Amino acid sequence: MMSRDDRLRVEDADGVRRLVLDRPEARNALDGALAAALAEAIAAAGADPSVRVVVLAGAGAGFSAGADLKETARISDPAAAAAHAHRMRLLLDAPGEIDKPVIAQVHGFALGAGCALALACDVVVCTADARLGFPEMRHAVVPALVVPGIVQRAGPLLAFDLLANGRIFTATEAAIPGLVVLPAGTDAASDVARRAAELAAHPPELLAAVKRMVRTSDRSDQASAMDAAEQVNVENRLRRARTTRQDGE
Repeated sequence: MMSRDDRLRVEDADGVRRLVLDRPEARNALDGALAAALAEAIAAAGADPSVRVVVLAGAGAGFSAGADLKETARISDPAAAAAHAHRMRLLLDAPGEIDKPVIAQVHGFALGAGCALALACDVVVCTADARLGFPEMRHAVVPALVVPGIVQRAGPLLAFDLLANGRIFTATEAAIPGLVVLPAGTDAASDVARRAAELAAHPPELLAAVKRMVRTSDRSDQASAMDAAEQVNVENRLRRARTTRQDGE
């Protein structure tokens, strides 16, 4: 399969589809087009009977630095803000919308929406030196779209600590409450390959059943939370645009 965005590599081998963000010059930042292409590619992998397991990874120095701030800085009208929020929501929802296991292979850094994307996957394998976090608050941005997923994954107390102060934390710290797993050795790629092969060996219908049971316990609450998060994201973008215009006057 070919991606409709050349900044997203698609690699197939032995029932495992690797989707690799390939925008290293921008730290694999997610602009609207790349976010849409990745969401589409995850959905396509879910519909492809030859694919048993999906792996998300990043080229270059890290997984993803999150949303493309240069793009978001240009958003100034409600329609554009709403469209951008919805594209990001679709991406963050995508790993949970398919029946197949999705593994995030994280090295270097996973920040903001990049961290949320990794934590939206079924398994998150991080190198021990990887840095994760949600620095949006340091830039006066409410990390609205990532909140529902992080609360679901980490619980409200830990989620507040992770989101409210913008602190960057290590993969080793994230492994303590079970947000991520560390590779058996120092090589995350080999560990992910092993896990993917083990999962791919199971009957797809059994994997789908397990994933559905794990994911559906509070999906209705998650959907409502994401509806509210989209609206907050739009309001936040427009507020920042107004502030930027006023500062320039």
